[in-house]
Amino acid sequence: MTNHNSGQQYLDELLSSLSGDKLSEIDFDKLADWLQELKVSLADSCELQAELKLMREDYLNRIAGMVKAVTIVERSSGSTEKVLAYLEDLESLSAAELIEQYRKTSHRFRIAFPTTFGLPPVSNNNFTGLKETKDYK
Repeated sequence: MTNHNSGQQYLDELLSSLSGDKLSEIDFDKLADWLQELKVSLADSCELQAELKLMREDYLNRIAGMVKAVTIVERSSGSTEKVLAYLEDLESLSAAELIEQYRKTSHRFRIAFPTTFGLPPVSNNNFTGLKETKDYK
């Protein structure tokens, strides 16, 4: 019963046995084995859920920090309200959507802070080489 579908089928059979006069047809050895497997699966599921929660919180905090930093640099009018609404909406996103928002936000952050990533500031069109990182400190 390691397969999810077979476990679901067994659960359906068990529920139908409990609801009717078929109580004597229940295989208690099979039930005990299934409950043991379910116990392990439930523990794994709880562990994965805790890890997912931790990763979501980390992504949300990273995105919030980058968005706040970019907002301060851009200084556009009315951006504070938009940022707050955006950050509130992040909590309702699925994992795939949250990862996509992280990628977009980190791209905006790298554009807003190019020297943080060892890139020279774009000020001279004739400039072709990179400066030493000590020049930016």
